[in-house]
Amino acid sequence: MFHLQSTRRFAAGVLFAILCIAVSACSHNGATTTRTDFVHGNNKLAARLMLPGTPGPHPAVLIVHGDGEGTWDSYGYYKPYIRALNNAGFAVYSWNKPGISGSTGNWLDQSMQDRADEVIAAASALRARPDIRPNEIGLLGFSQAGWVMPKAIRKDPSLAFMVSVSGAVNWLDQSSYITRNRMRLEGASAPEIETAIGFDQKLIDLLVADADYAAYKSFMQSAPECCDDLMSEERWTFVKLNFRSDVREDLAHVKVPVLAVFGDKDMNVDYVESAEVYRNILGATPGADTIITLEDADHSLLPAMSDRYVTAGPDLTQRIISVEIFGADAFAGDAIELIAEWVSELDHLSPRTTSAEDEW
Repeated sequence: MFHLQSTRRFAAGVLFAILCIAVSACSHNGATTTRTDFVHGNNKLAARLMLPGTPGPHPAVLIVHGDGEGTWDSYGYYKPYIRALNNAGFAVYSWNKPGISGSTGNWLDQSMQDRADEVIAAASALRARPDIRPNEIGLLGFSQAGWVMPKAIRKDPSLAFMVSVSGAVNWLDQSSYITRNRMRLEGASAPEIETAIGFDQKLIDLLVADADYAAYKSFMQSAPECCDDLMSEERWTFVKLNFRSDVREDLAHVKVPVLAVFGDKDMNVDYVESAEVYRNILGATPGADTIITLEDADHSLLPAMSDRYVTAGPDLTQRIISVEIFGADAFAGDAIELIAEWVSELDHLSPRTTSAEDEW
């Protein structure tokens, strides 16, 4: 359910969101958004820098995308995060993935290490700016970013902190978790689910054997109905690059403060296992083991009264619209405020003034 404070605020939020959509841009508390591109390898990334209305130089947060064709604002989903962080005095930097909306390259050509190196390049671009505090740049990432951010921090330990939202631990374990939950929620029987898991294992064997796309297409001709969605050749290449991903080794090298947030209705990532892994590994680093599981929250930290598998389509579109209308109030458990407050209270970051306004 939405955390709305009053009917009046609800009505004002609806009207304001409609106005925002109509003009395709909204500001908050004097914050400014500028196109600030950077280069990584052969790619030029179309990026946006959101600066707060307070005087700089500012600490900064880099947003690290999850899977899929990510735009700098994730089609509106990131807006409440950006607003809250700007209000807390942080600059926010985000970009379109390679090949998306003005960025060159192809995100499906990237390994998790490639993505981590891209994050480091973005941080380097920010450090060259006089309005950014070079030693106070941290990361906020979602889902698949859970594999990317620890790699970036391991390689660039000057990054100041990490916030992981619904971060996964192991690619193959997550795949099995998704298959079981998706089929269960679709009403499949236990034998049908086990058939799907057995088929997934054969697919893993194909990945281990480094099979080309032709071999994969041939293999899929025998797929059961539950599992017959054919990946594109680009997606097959992406999976082959990344299916061995596991966060444990990189996370053990993260010695900066970490906030990991999960939802207890997440059917995309095994939140119980993930929280336990984060807690066990980060427990060896004092002050870096803030692990929180929100009640009645799905993979996106949006409200869910029952288990929910988050996917693209009309349901996702509806939830993005709810974020556009209700902002931070669309999220479960005051998730946005929780993250912004945790980042603001980090001891090693300089004090800053904040603003309580909370509308775009």
